[in-house]
Order: sequence, then C-alpha cells, then structure tokens
Amino acid sequence: MEDKEKYLIDIAKEKTYQNQFDEYHKQFSEWRSRKDNPYGYSFVHDMREHTYVDGEGYYQKKADVAERAALTKCLSLLGATMMTMLFIDAIIALVFYRLFNDPAANVVHYSELETQKTYFTPLVMTLYGAANLFKYLIGLWIFFRFSKIPLKVAVPKPQESKISKSGIFLMLVITVFGKVGNYLLNAIFGWMNVDCVYSVAVHNPDSILADAIYVLFNCVLVSIASEILFRGAILQMFRQFGDTFAMLVSGIAFSFTYYDISTMGFAVLCSAALGLFTIKSGSLKNTVIMRIFTSLASYTFTCVMLDNYSNGRIIVTCIYTFIVAVSAFIFARLICNGKWTFRIQDDPSEITNSNKLKMFFTNTSITIWLVAVLAMYFLTVRFV
Repeated sequence: MEDKEKYLIDIAKEKTYQNQFDEYHKQFSEWRSRKDNPYGYSFVHDMREHTYVDGEGYYQKKADVAERAALTKCLSLLGATMMTMLFIDAIIALVFYRLFNDPAANVVHYSELETQKTYFTPLVMTLYGAANLFKYLIGLWIFFRFSKIPLKVAVPKPQESKISKSGIFLMLVITVFGKVGNYLLNAIFGWMNVDCVYSVAVHNPDSILADAIYVLFNCVLVSIASEILFRGAILQMFRQFGDTFAMLVSGIAFSFTYYDISTMGFAVLCSAALGLFTIKSGSLKNTVIMRIFTSLASYTFTCVMLDNYSNGRIIVTCIYTFIVAVSAFIFARLICNGKWTFRIQDDPSEITNSNKLKMFFTNTSITIWLVAVLAMYFLTVRFV
C-alpha cells in the first residue's frame, strides 16, 4: 500500500516558532488547522495532485492562495479592532473638549509647562483612566471573540523565561531619546505657532491621589492590557506570516494609537524593542515589565519637569545622562561577549514582506482606520 504521508506537506504543523514551548506549537498548529477558522493560514499540499487548465496545462495548487486569504481576514479583523479603539478615543477627546473647551485637555503640553491650568481631580482622573483601559479591553474582546486564538498562544509564558535587565535599560534609553526628540519637535512646531506636541501624561501637583490613580490606570493596567493586545494577540497571530512581518504589523498598530507626529519616532522604537524581546524571550512577561517600567519612568520625568521647570530641566538632564552612560557600558559589554544581537530567525513565507505590506496598506478595513487616524491628528492640533 502506498504511503500517502510522505507526499503531504502540512505548512501549519511543520512550522516552528523560535523560543517557544511544545504546548505553544501544539495549540497554534491546531488553531491554524481548524477548518472553520478563516484567520489561520493552513495548507496541506499533496505533491501528487495536479490540476489541468485549458491553454495552461497542469499546475500544482499554490500555498500562497491560502496565505493571502488568511492574511486578508487577519488584516480586516485588525482594522476593525483598531477602528473601534479609535472611536472610543474620539469620544474621550470629545468629552474633554466639552468639559475644558480644549481638544487635547487630557495631555500635558510642553508649551504650557510654566502656565498649565488644566488639573484633573481624582474623580476625573479615575474616569479618564477607566475609559482608556476600557478601550484596550474592548480591543482585546473583539480580537479574542472573532479570532478564537488560544490564550497560551496569545499570551505566551514559558516557565524558564527570565526578566531581561538589558531590555529595561534599552527601554529607558528609548524613553530618553523620545523625550529629547519630543522637546525638539515642540520647539520647531512652536515657531510655526502650532501646538500639537505633548508628553502623554496627566499630572496634578495639588493631588497625590489623582497622580496615584493615573499611575495605577495608565502606567500599570493600560500597559498590561496594551502589551497583551499588541505584543500578545496581534503579534502572535501574525507570526504565521513570518516574525518580521508580525513585528511590523504590531508596531504600526501600536504606533498609530499615538495621535501626534512628534511621538511617532518614540512609539516605533518602543514597539520594535518590545516586539524583538517578545520573540527573543518567547514570553510576554518580559515586555509587560519593560512597558510598565518605561511608563513609570516617563511619567516621573514629566512630573519633575512640571513641578519645577527651571531646576527640573537640570535634574532630568542629569538623569538622562546617567541612563545613557550606564546603558552604553552595559550594551558594550554584552556586544563584546556576543550576548547582544538584534537578529531574529524568520521562517520562510509564500509571500514576500513587500507584497504583504502592500496588502496591509490596501486592505479596506486598514485604509479606513488610517484615514481616521489622520483625522485624529488634525483634531488634536491647536493653533496658538
């Protein structure tokens, strides 16, 4: 009897994901191979099968057809998720505009460091934090509800994974350069009488409780929910199309939740580092801790600047210098010892990354979302 198995190529079962445990591979493969799952790229190719087409002769069925179909579905789900989250952001912005007559009252503008007047009470801060957290919870619900991706795949936690100290220092360096770049861009926009550059933080120097509420919601809970969504569900689901592409998709989605051009550079670098450490460590625990630590550090820097602008600049500059110096020493040692590399092992795909990116930007759901993001950019701009 002929051995059929040797002629079959099962793409879903044969693909491996670096730095992941057996249960992850098993559940990911089973999820991808389900016949009722349009979001899974699964293709079983029988090398003996051929199809005859008039004028073209015999040809083998192509795996790229199955990959394109699954990728289109995944992109549509991503676009719908991001549009829902943007809609909630728009409602939050509208509410604050009604309350404070300011389209960006819920952020700290560098141009207002000496004259800021919009302080949030503990109640308002709670409502703002809860609304911001709700946005990510809704995004997670939509993504899990429709994709039905297994929790152990979306939130990988290998038991042997360790906290990366070098990753924390890398995020601190990115935060420093992000703050400096943000401040320089503010100066450029200030010359054009446009105030759209801000540090994403809310600070009330008269209320420790209000600040504590902000830290709880936006530095801790939102950071956790955001990482589960972007480096968890989104990045892990798109890994079936290649790790590099998965990092690009999750990075773009994450970056465009910052509705300000001045923060794009920081968001892109932050997302790239978080995505890289997620794949290199195989665990979401690392990136969650890195993200919380970065959010707390960024908020602390902003508060120091706001509480005493003149001396605060000196203090923050000294802290920035110390972080960069220590990080340079740590990374130099890691590189010399061969323990620091940004290379990842990308599994082959039937479609090139350039074609996949073309599909990304031409997907109807994604296009609508990106247009709406541009609209949010203009809504938060203030001409002074």
